[in-house]
Amino acid sequence: MNKEEQIFLNHLQDLADTCYRRNIPVYTDFLNMYEQTVFLSAMPEFSHVRVIMDGGYGEAERKIVCFLPVYEEKFSRECLPAMPLRIQSSAGKFTVPCTHRDYLGAVLNLGIERGKIGDFLVGRDYAYVLCMKTMADFLLENLTSVKRNPVLCTPADFSDLEGEITFTEMTGSVASLRMDSLLTVFMKVSRSQANSFLEGEKVFINGKLCLSSSTVPKEGDVVSVRGVGKFVFDEIVSSTKKGRLLVKLKKYI
Repeated sequence: MNKEEQIFLNHLQDLADTCYRRNIPVYTDFLNMYEQTVFLSAMPEFSHVRVIMDGGYGEAERKIVCFLPVYEEKFSRECLPAMPLRIQSSAGKFTVPCTHRDYLGAVLNLGIERGKIGDFLVGRDYAYVLCMKTMADFLLENLTSVKRNPVLCTPADFSDLEGEITFTEMTGSVASLRMDSLLTVFMKVSRSQANSFLEGEKVFINGKLCLSSSTVPKEGDVVSVRGVGKFVFDEIVSSTKKGRLLVKLKKYI
């Protein structure tokens, strides 16, 4: 473990100890997938409190770690120090299509730290964003444009996020179910290029860092590639007489 990881874990331990001493819920900001991996590697150190990770909806990538007193059995997303906002274009038929990067850039350009912002769920002329409640009023007042679109930012409910996740299906032929082979299908790159993402600590399976090219994910596992996107390893569709496998992936839009 390097120095930065140890400093990060020390911070989390301080939060957990505060929860334990004062018998109150304590929360982190939104953690990226690498930070989640570091935290999960040290889970035994947090046995004195109840731990829940949640990002506001079931398939969230960026998540908040919730340290709760051990006697608290119930957890509600309404208790999270975060809330969803809806960013809606007001340009009507003249709306310029926007990507995740466009929405993220518009928010960060307001001077907000990345840890205060969770996932974006992007629709045709709108997006939902998860943000810490301390940032909500600022965003509601100051987020007025994304790309070239005038936008209106309004509060939303966690229930609004259900059904907002959409996929495109991808199929490809691989020699095996190794992670480097699946990445060649997902990113349409060579195996050596796929391995560079693994070596660069950019690949995560269900939120845990994956470094080995020979790792075989299970059907239903969510694979995220930092800076590229994420997909669900859906199923093996068929196999050929020569042993190659046709696999189906569901890419998050």
